[in-house]
Amino acid sequence: MTVAVKRTKKRTTDPAADAMRAADAAVAGLKEALDRVGIKLPSLWAGQPVNGKAFVELGGCGAGVATKLAEVVNAAADALPELRTSTR
Repeated sequence: MTVAVKRTKKRTTDPAADAMRAADAAVAGLKEALDRVGIKLPSLWAGQPVNGKAFVELGGCGAGVATKLAEVVNAAADALPELRTSTR
């Protein structure tokens, strides 16, 4: 009598790949949010994981874009007090 043994492939996770997927998702979400307010960060991209964590490169942008970004963040902080960490 023979007994059939079902072998299951052991799942392995790749923390670096998981971090890259998380960074890609974060970039997509941030781009979408910034598009809603007319802001484009030309150097925004998913970077390599740092210490095993997802990392997003915000890159540089023109002074006008930085000013607009500051205005949007300040408006959000004014509208949603729970976002604020300190007062202006």
